[in-house]
Amino acid sequence: EAYLSLLARPDVEYISVKVSSVFSQINLVAYRHTVELVKERLRTLYRQALAHNFTSPDGTKSPKFINLDMEEYRDLHLTLDAFKEVLDEAEFMPLSAGIVLQAYIPDSYREQQKLTEWALARVSRGGAPIKIRIVKGANLAMERVEAALHDWPQAPYTNKPEVDANFKRMVTYGCHPQRAQAVRLGVASHNLFDVAYGLLLRQRAGVEAFVEFEMLEGMANNQARAVQAQAGGLLLYAPVVKTEDFHSAIAYLVRRLDENTAPENFLHDLFGMEPGSPEWEKQQAQFLHACSLMETARATPNRNQDRRQAQGNKQPSTVSDSGFNNELDTDWSLPANQHWIAQVVEEWLAKEIEPIPLQVAGTFVHTAETGAGIDPSHPDTVSFRYSLATQEHVEQALATATHAQPAWGSRPVAERKVILRAAAHELAHQRGDLIGAMVREVAKTPSEGDPEVSEGIDFARYYARRLDFLAEQPDVAFAPLGVVVVTPPWNFPFAIPAGGVLAGLMAGNAVIFKPAPEAVLVGWQIAQALWAAGVPKDVLQFLPAPDNEIGRQLIVDERTAAVILTGSIETARLFQGWRPHLRLFAETSGKNALIVTALADRDQAIKDLVRSAFGHNGQKCSAASLAILEAEVYDDPAFRRQLRDAAASRAVGSAWELPSLQTPLTQPPSPKLLHALTTLETGEEWLLEPRPLAADGRPPAERASHRLWSPGIKLGVQPGSFFHQTECFGPVLGLMRARDLDEAIELANGVDYGLTGGIHSLDDREIEHWLERIEVGNAYVNRHITGAIVRRQPFGGWKASGVGPGSKAGGPNYVYQLGHIQQISLPKKLARPAPAVASLLQRLETLVGPDEVATLRAAAGSYAWAWAEHFSQEHDPSQILGERNVFRYRPVGGLLLRADKHTSALALAQALLAAATVRAMVHLSIGPEMKAWHWLERLESMTLVIEGESNLVSRLQVTPPPVDRIRALDAPETELRRALNMASINVVEGQVLANGRLELGHYLREQAISQTVHRYGNVLAKWR
Repeated sequence: EAYLSLLARPDVEYISVKVSSVFSQINLVAYRHTVELVKERLRTLYRQALAHNFTSPDGTKSPKFINLDMEEYRDLHLTLDAFKEVLDEAEFMPLSAGIVLQAYIPDSYREQQKLTEWALARVSRGGAPIKIRIVKGANLAMERVEAALHDWPQAPYTNKPEVDANFKRMVTYGCHPQRAQAVRLGVASHNLFDVAYGLLLRQRAGVEAFVEFEMLEGMANNQARAVQAQAGGLLLYAPVVKTEDFHSAIAYLVRRLDENTAPENFLHDLFGMEPGSPEWEKQQAQFLHACSLMETARATPNRNQDRRQAQGNKQPSTVSDSGFNNELDTDWSLPANQHWIAQVVEEWLAKEIEPIPLQVAGTFVHTAETGAGIDPSHPDTVSFRYSLATQEHVEQALATATHAQPAWGSRPVAERKVILRAAAHELAHQRGDLIGAMVREVAKTPSEGDPEVSEGIDFARYYARRLDFLAEQPDVAFAPLGVVVVTPPWNFPFAIPAGGVLAGLMAGNAVIFKPAPEAVLVGWQIAQALWAAGVPKDVLQFLPAPDNEIGRQLIVDERTAAVILTGSIETARLFQGWRPHLRLFAETSGKNALIVTALADRDQAIKDLVRSAFGHNGQKCSAASLAILEAEVYDDPAFRRQLRDAAASRAVGSAWELPSLQTPLTQPPSPKLLHALTTLETGEEWLLEPRPLAADGRPPAERASHRLWSPGIKLGVQPGSFFHQTECFGPVLGLMRARDLDEAIELANGVDYGLTGGIHSLDDREIEHWLERIEVGNAYVNRHITGAIVRRQPFGGWKASGVGPGSKAGGPNYVYQLGHIQQISLPKKLARPAPAVASLLQRLETLVGPDEVATLRAAAGSYAWAWAEHFSQEHDPSQILGERNVFRYRPVGGLLLRADKHTSALALAQALLAAATVRAMVHLSIGPEMKAWHWLERLESMTLVIEGESNLVSRLQVTPPPVDRIRALDAPETELRRALNMASINVVEGQVLANGRLELGHYLREQAISQTVHRYGNVLAKWR
């Protein structure tokens, strides 16, 4: 609308239109559809250009001129295709329009040649000439950061001389008499050497009428006037905005000024420059060097990923053992990958899927009882069938795993490592099929499924290396737990089960893989890939089972040493109710909030909020379910309008339609989600009301069975209300109003869960304040709050968002917890304990046996070393340009220790030293007979209760203490274990170790922080 209003003004002749303004939601996966959408907008603009003539001072009338601009490499081919296809239509043959090419992209030279050939053919058919505006490039900093975030090659040249050489090469090519008549040139530069070069070229070719020079308004005005006089004219360009959007113009000009005055650029040296000065000599040398590179500067793309070739590559993996690098996501800006995914989706839509068997004891078994695989985009038909286990199959699987595990666990770590790396290669080879299966089984879009495949591959490569660390710890011995049951969710049908299975296998356990009923097909592909990589079939068994007493048997059987669960907190509590002593590693629910303060970049906040809330239809435990807005933001009508429009513009449709961003729910809405989608509580109103959509036109009365819903946004969510407190797992976002940041943090923390959370603020003080107080396992700053990446952003939550020891999936400690670790000698890496710990050590030495004093002293020294070298440090192993990814340890909310006359004095003393080293608040419950320990109540970091175990059980049932975790000094009795489970106190079992690197983590919580530390690609000074 803004562009159309400008075209209607009689004083406007020329408009440069950015593609990002014409069509903001670029979906390159649906390339042809997106091209058509951009073409539709261009037709509207071009028709207005033809309808509104501009009268020049000499009385000549001509159509308004529109120049199509792009700033991102991803838009290059999209813009060129839309531009040419629209101008080839008969309606627009009389229109002369323009396009921008950026010389810092190597592809641009060839694209200029293709455009010129096309324009010559168009003119020969009676069409009007076009214009190409050649710029050096205005988004280099952001392109660098984008490439770094994905580990892709940088799309632009990596050095300025080649950029300058390509610019000169493009100007030279355009200054040709025949070409210039079909393609007029705009030479856009503030570099007077390049301007002079262009002046000479056009004079020599006699194309002065077809080549003009362009500069930015307000940038080097004196030079602009000189160029205007010498060239006989100069086009100045400037941002035009409405008064209320003036900040956008300032932001644009500041970015241009920052780019143009970079140390290598001409304007940086301009002021005070004169012939013969050092600045002159520097710029002259740069100019001549660029001229010498014109024939040799690369003209082929820096980015050339082609998934079609990767699919055909069956050679063994050649991943180096020297370090870990994350797997590359698909680069959707490349035409080859766009064609590849379209073919994948087409093939998987038509694919006939054979019935899926069980795999028990190395045998594939088809059973009489089967489950139905449902395609959420076609829910009324059965997509495929899969076999369901009986109790006999469960028994056989447990017996087989128990028998096979010792041999697998006794294999050298190096052998298991080779197999996991082979698994990574197998999974990478199957990327297309894995994405296709996710589209079919859970209605996941390819753009959501692709990074999930990368994550699963990362799990294989990263976990393959995790036991290497134990070789550096000769004082401990590691042994597998035994048989591990992996029971994953359906919302991440590939990455989460792959991660659990691979971690269990790498630790030496036998694994029984029970896929979610909604994700059997993807699970079957995982299992087949791992068997092909060399995992024995008796070590990894595939066992879809009904969620009844048959599935229950896998959990309650004592041969199951541990269960890896990702699901709801209710499911975790159900498992613990069945088997109180179950060793459970569970990632559970989330009710996640993204806080937006008055000092945020509101445009970026909206972009990240919509992505966080509605990616995969909100069916992520990490999704932003709440937006807690500081009052100034909440009350801003422009913010609300933009947020509503951004969510409403998401394309809703079948997962088989590539343009769809909002696809069907994997299941019909649960009662909680349906309530959230259809009901307003007191004080709430719809900013954007969600709508059920169905191809068969079923009336709204049947909406409970609808899977396809448009996004919904609620205003006025009240503290303590249903939507504030309840995980709803679907495409609905609630907005809450906070007076200030402190209230916003209070609202975010005021839920049972602590999985992910985010803040948008440009104030470092606000960010630090939030990071100190927010109660989440994964914290995100000035970015979206979903999309954890192995090692870079390991995943796992606090509070009711996690059950078990608390090590994050994809983090440095996850594999260790899947085994028993025993102390076999004294640790060697020691440091001097802090004074308070040293004082405590002296008192504790009197309470242990004489032969245990040396162990206690070594433990204190090892704890001090581990604290100083690892646990007190912030770790950023990925070192990504423009993004800070910190893994750190925070104090446990409260640590419970229970000791009685049966407790080892050494174990209790070591636990107290470990807690003191990390400054954890300890809640100690000791038996009445332990009088020698009563002095502990005088310690400031300690609360002491003298009681029998039965009293502790009663106390937990009535008033649970403010603790998150118990470090079990011996195995809790059943009633105590049940009470701990009911009180949501996570239990950490195993020998109390003298090795600080492996013991101290039990007294701390892991937290991952991912923070954007750049503005438009320019890394902030604090983080350079």
